[in-house]
Amino acid sequence: MKLSLRILFFLIFIYSSIPGYIFAEDKSSDMIDLDFEIPEVEKKPYSFNAEFKLSETIRGFDEDSLLFNQKYPEGRDDDTFFQTDLNLKVEGSYQIGIVKLYARLNGELYYNDDEDWENDQRTEEAYVSLLPSPSVTLDIGKKVSKWGKGYAWNPAAFFSRPKDIEDPDATLEGYYAVSGDLIKSMDSPLRTVALTPVILPVSGHINDEWGTERDILWGGKIYFFAFDTDMDIMFLIGEEVEDRFGADFSKNISVNFEIHGEAAIVLDYMKYITDHQGNLTEKKYNAKNYLLGIRYLTSHDTTYIFEYFRNGQGYTRDEMKDYFTLVEDGYQEHINSQAMAKLSESRQYGSQFYNRQTIMKDYFYLKVSQKEPFDILYFTPSVACIYNINDKSGSVTPQITYTPITNLEFEIKTSFLLGKDYTEYGEKLNDCKVYAAVKYYF
Repeated sequence: MKLSLRILFFLIFIYSSIPGYIFAEDKSSDMIDLDFEIPEVEKKPYSFNAEFKLSETIRGFDEDSLLFNQKYPEGRDDDTFFQTDLNLKVEGSYQIGIVKLYARLNGELYYNDDEDWENDQRTEEAYVSLLPSPSVTLDIGKKVSKWGKGYAWNPAAFFSRPKDIEDPDATLEGYYAVSGDLIKSMDSPLRTVALTPVILPVSGHINDEWGTERDILWGGKIYFFAFDTDMDIMFLIGEEVEDRFGADFSKNISVNFEIHGEAAIVLDYMKYITDHQGNLTEKKYNAKNYLLGIRYLTSHDTTYIFEYFRNGQGYTRDEMKDYFTLVEDGYQEHINSQAMAKLSESRQYGSQFYNRQTIMKDYFYLKVSQKEPFDILYFTPSVACIYNINDKSGSVTPQITYTPITNLEFEIKTSFLLGKDYTEYGEKLNDCKVYAAVKYYF
């Protein structure tokens, strides 16, 4: 009763405090003139965004794995590895007329058990765009070419670095190139056609990931949008690299169901294969890579991403067994006689050819994410699975992301690697990993 009286007195006080002219009738006019122009908001010529991330990575070493013995033949005092990262990523753009400048910089300071504090800075993108019209663009500088329709893999992304299979959404570093876009729209079943030529110079000082000899890589992509389907045809040719050709597509079967695929062929691909004694042989062939996937969103906001990847440049199970046998023999030789010749040989082959992600022939990828379960706002749990079809090994990575307030995000994920002896994931350096990060955007 006392609470009701207090509310009543409060309302009376508010009412009595309002000036009377607010409720007075305007005798001079029967209606209010709302016919006025809303000033157009002026678009700023610049933009700036930044992300600061603090993360901690904990790896549990598999001391029985062959790759652990290869890297640490004398063992380690601790079977757990810690690394702390401080990362700052900034991006900005500025446009003057038809000229637009864009840059994305990444700086990292990290500390782990094997090294003291170290730092790494790199320019992920920095280019100039000329925009003479909405249908014509010319880009010069370091840029990421976002080709392909796959989520975890992009076999047709010829001018891009490979994605990190553990974090496919992470930004990539570009290459120095000259590229452009010429777009034509039509009122027909073929709605849009776009041409994207690319010229990428190679030398010992620029784009040296492609080689140290002077070369010019030529490539391009032709985009079509017809019958509600996105399609691309792409190619890359050069004197010192294998020529390659590819295509991709993406189509929405329904509002919530999409299918996509990619196919690529690398002509005269040279694969280097070792036997269990360390003898290296070369095999030249036309490598065929392809991917087929789906993305499905349910009525309960559950997203499924499923992909099959055929890596024509990968190793067979027998070829990987020969490599693992070489590692094991080198380790046993070192234990028995302290000799390092065979172990060093396996390290060299590993760094050049074998110790990479998805190095074998056939893989499945599945990611399931649920938006705001149990009505927990800004909370998204997910799980990602990678399965090596050839040796029946793989990984499972549950993850949660939470954004309690604007521009602040918490992320934690744990990876478990599963596999028997002489399998890709069974012989990895670690058998589990915990990653926790706090991100602030400004």
